[in-house]
Amino acid sequence: MNFDYEGLDELIAEIDRIEGLSNELKDQALIEGGDYLRDQIKSEVYSHGLTRRSGEAEEAIVRTDPDNNELFVGTQGGKKQPGFYLYMHEIGYFNVLAGRFIAPKPLVSIVYERNKSAIMNKYVNVFRKGMGM
Repeated sequence: MNFDYEGLDELIAEIDRIEGLSNELKDQALIEGGDYLRDQIKSEVYSHGLTRRSGEAEEAIVRTDPDNNELFVGTQGGKKQPGFYLYMHEIGYFNVLAGRFIAPKPLVSIVYERNKSAIMNKYVNVFRKGMGM
C-alpha cells in the first residue's frame, strides 16, 4: 500500500476509512509531527530576522497535547508569557512610539511550509507502524 497525499485533512479522511485505527494512533501521529515541527521552529527561530536578545524565543516554542484530533505548536498565549512578541513578528504590528507599521518577519509559517512533507512522513510512519505495515 502506498500513501501519497497533499494535505493533512486528506490523509486523516483516508485513515478514518481504514478499520481498526484508534484515536491513540491518531494522537501519536500528531505528537510525532508536532514534536518535529516544534524542534524545527526552535532551531530556526533566529534565522528569519529576529535578533537574539533574551533568548526566550527559542524556549517559548511549545507543543500542546492532542485534543479532538488537534494539536498546536507555537507560543503560549498572554503578554506575560515568554516569547509573546513572536506573534507580532509573525503578522507585523503598529509601533506606537515610531508611529508606523512594522512589517512582519514570519518564522512559523515559513518553517511549516518548508517542512510540510516531512511532517506528513512522520504521520505516515506512525500509521504504518500502528497498522503493521
